[in-house]
Amino acid sequence: MVLPRSPLTSELASEWAASAQYHFLDALMADPQVQYAQIAFHGGTSLHFSWRSPRLSEDLDFLVARNAADINAIVERAGQKVTETFRAEDPQFAIEIQDRTRQHERMISYDLRVAHGMYLGKALIKVEFWRVSPEYLAQYPVELRSPIQPGEMVSRISNAVPAAALETAYCDKLTAFATRPYLKWRDIYDLWWIGTQTDARLDLSSVARQFLHNVSAYRTIDGLSPALALRKFLENDPAGVLKKADPDLRRWLPKALWDKMNPRVTAEMVEYVRGALESVADAIEKGATDGTLKRVRQ
Repeated sequence: MVLPRSPLTSELASEWAASAQYHFLDALMADPQVQYAQIAFHGGTSLHFSWRSPRLSEDLDFLVARNAADINAIVERAGQKVTETFRAEDPQFAIEIQDRTRQHERMISYDLRVAHGMYLGKALIKVEFWRVSPEYLAQYPVELRSPIQPGEMVSRISNAVPAAALETAYCDKLTAFATRPYLKWRDIYDLWWIGTQTDARLDLSSVARQFLHNVSAYRTIDGLSPALALRKFLENDPAGVLKKADPDLRRWLPKALWDKMNPRVTAEMVEYVRGALESVADAIEKGATDGTLKRVRQ
């Protein structure tokens, strides 16, 4: 007798996705063809796993040197290990990896899906490798971290991961504001979180220099200068931005945390980000060589 399959809940899909992220990252870094000097883990999932940010993220984002080993073969091997791990827990799990790459010279993209014979639906994560020059990576500060998988049983990835340093991640978030033509509340949260809830050393001149390096690998909004691209966010009405926090940010935070933060702290986030973007833009335009970003502890 074949039992009917149950619809996959969003909670269970999120649990599978987080586990798939964790095991894929572990398998990737265990691959002998992966060299620390040729790859960097960055983005929201890096902040979550490597630096304990409470914000959830759906993607695994990497910078990879253009002269790195065959990414396709590395991803295939990592996918096989993820499959073995899931099936060791339950043979009814199935892992599918689909190549979504369109511009191989710029971005290598994959969809990783987790399915189970007892459920209707699949959990999806995206794995993306942004190709940059070895020289670019050499000026992209990372720290070797042992990412932690949050949950009922805390476990660590067995291989160290070259994750973007907090200061580097801060400049990546500035880059997101300068290159993304639409609002993502995740960017607001991450910039605020690094700037106010961590011990990141945010010297203004250093931030401005690192941001100019990080943004050089991307196209700014409308081809504007980096400083003017940062100022585009300041054209938004703060009240209008705040209204979009629900649901744009709410869905990425634990409910208890969201309930405590909104609306007072989310309003402070908008204020912090506006001040930070203006400070960095001013520093770039004026050629400032000293000063610090305003830090507000919540």
